[in-house]
Amino acid sequence: MEENQTFESKLQKMLIEKQQWFNSERLVDLLEEYRLLHTCVKTIYDYLIKKSLLIEDPYRMDQRISDIEVPDTTPFTESEIQTVLSERFSKYETMLDFVCTYYRFTVDGLPLHKIKKMIDLNNCFMWDELTANNPKPNTRNLAIVVNKAKINNPGVTISMLTDAVDKCTKTCKTISKYLAELTAFQREFYKGIIRKDIIENPDFNKEKAYMSSESEISEIKRLFPKVLGKKNYYADLIGELVNEDFAQNKEDLRERILVKLEVTEKKENVRESKTVDTKQILISTVMAMGAFTPTLIQLRAKLIDNFELLFAKKETLFSRFLEALRKALGLRKKERVCEINIVDQKTGATQHETVHVTQFMYDLEKKIKSFNVIATRSSEYTKIESAPEDTILSFVNKQLSEIQSLFTIINALDTHFKNSVEGMNKARIKGLKIDLEALRNSIINVNKKRGEYVSIREEAEQLKKLGINNV
Repeated sequence: MEENQTFESKLQKMLIEKQQWFNSERLVDLLEEYRLLHTCVKTIYDYLIKKSLLIEDPYRMDQRISDIEVPDTTPFTESEIQTVLSERFSKYETMLDFVCTYYRFTVDGLPLHKIKKMIDLNNCFMWDELTANNPKPNTRNLAIVVNKAKINNPGVTISMLTDAVDKCTKTCKTISKYLAELTAFQREFYKGIIRKDIIENPDFNKEKAYMSSESEISEIKRLFPKVLGKKNYYADLIGELVNEDFAQNKEDLRERILVKLEVTEKKENVRESKTVDTKQILISTVMAMGAFTPTLIQLRAKLIDNFELLFAKKETLFSRFLEALRKALGLRKKERVCEINIVDQKTGATQHETVHVTQFMYDLEKKIKSFNVIATRSSEYTKIESAPEDTILSFVNKQLSEIQSLFTIINALDTHFKNSVEGMNKARIKGLKIDLEALRNSIINVNKKRGEYVSIREEAEQLKKLGINNV
């Protein structure tokens, strides 16, 4: 009995430590890998749509998603590539976006059944074996389409596609590794919950349970619904737990578990003693801004369509004559502008602003490219990493200010489209609220990270003034 208590005490302590490590380090890294994967997949998807190699689903952003839905992997014919692959690859990209935006990357937020769905999603397209000879239909046909996209295209385009595929390959390998680690831990964490909440429960009959392995299983089954409610009952894990209590080699089994739970891997950015690397914290803030990219790409596509509907006019014989005359005289097209109302959320005051459409879309495109540098960690990104902290902080502040201003304008444009588009076109307006909500969440996340950095830096500076170093 004393032996059991010693093991139980060590186990629970190590489970807590390992859980903290996953929450603060490994799962933070996992989310960053997913964001990078989504950005690269989005880049490939948008280009294939642009080249008409895939067909875009106009209603895909209107879908209500509550959890991961793994795309179909059943065979389909070559004649069905454009339709079937379009639907599956679109769903794959949408699911990655959903994971990045709505999944909680914590031990509690990623139980075993969710990890299983993430692994299945990972296996939909085998990026490390993207060849026209791959036996899996999704991977094989995607390879065919990507190869077609490279034909008769400039080197820049080919390089972009190749780089995106390479990054997908690397990130998927890393994601698979991290998910395997998390799965192994969640199995031990689940057994730890059984020990803590059921076996240590006052209603658990230990005397009866310790008579045999069957008796222990029976007691656990009896209390499971009462204590853990709708939590999944995993018979194989319960079997492992009972083995650890009754098997002849139970000491070896328990020792293996404790060894597995040791936190041996520490982030490189954590210095010796109690020193905090503030620059690395700031860099993680910069990296978080990469999450803006896929959302802005989606917003840009919808804005283009909505602006076309906003400025659409009924074509008449006279309007066609005027258009022909304008072209003949070499006159510039009238600049597209729209007047929007921006409501201050704090005061309720309304501010009128003129949006010059061409310039606005040009600025949006530039912003997407700058955030994509961060998301893909391209060579230009190293310039940011090597800059002094004050320079990086100024960069973060500037980008946050601009993205918040952009959010405000696009939000006002969403209302403007809905109120100003006429006739039959009103029903064709693409809603921006879901994308804006995703953008808002990403902004909040970056703001939070920036706040943490500023707080730690200010505290460190205050302590230095007091003559306290190495903090």
